[in-house]
Amino acid sequence: YQRRVHGKKTEHFDARPPIESPACRSSFSSCSSTSRMGRLTITMAHISNSIPSATLLFADVVGFTSLSSRISAEQLVTSLSSLVTELDTGCEKYGVEKVKTIGDCYMAICESQNIAVERNSCRSLLKMADYIHHVAPRVRLADLPMQMRVGMAMGPVVGGVIGTSKFAYDYWGDTVNEASRMESTGVPGATQVSTKIYQHLKDEFAFESRKVFAKGKGELEAFLHIPGRKAQYH
Repeated sequence: YQRRVHGKKTEHFDARPPIESPACRSSFSSCSSTSRMGRLTITMAHISNSIPSATLLFADVVGFTSLSSRISAEQLVTSLSSLVTELDTGCEKYGVEKVKTIGDCYMAICESQNIAVERNSCRSLLKMADYIHHVAPRVRLADLPMQMRVGMAMGPVVGGVIGTSKFAYDYWGDTVNEASRMESTGVPGATQVSTKIYQHLKDEFAFESRKVFAKGKGELEAFLHIPGRKAQYH
């Protein structure tokens, strides 16, 4: 059946019995924001939430594999913990949501509940990206200051929880893939964004247009932002 919120049809619910135990609810709450819990589709198989517009960020440590091979596991974890703590602070500061860490990669998101707030979401996440480039060099890895590549993209995504253990709220969709490609084809110390984000922020921040070849997507137009640069008005 379908659920109605404010008179509108929303998520489709599976006909199978939902997971309603307090323990499960507690686990789901711990991996998803409180505001999102009311919008989730919960079934025995999965939890899902269709998001029409979201801005995603991926940040990755430059040269991590080679640098990490020079130090002990304990030193590696200490350095990564220091970095992630700094980035978590940035999420709080700029009102964006941390999704997860994957090795040395950090993922964050700003959901846009309607088109009117898309620009604010893009702005908040780009400020977060500038913050990442500012704080990363404070953390040292193999006695060298860390440097990061950051990529951003905007569009529809599906968020949710899958599986039956070790619950973790995650996101899927072409927008996630595009944000990841923006990061992997980017430049150390800079943030590469998709066309949609550029269109929202081109009057506020300076960007350099470039062509990149993204695995699985071919040639893409991308826009490079150097931290601290503002748009030039004429």
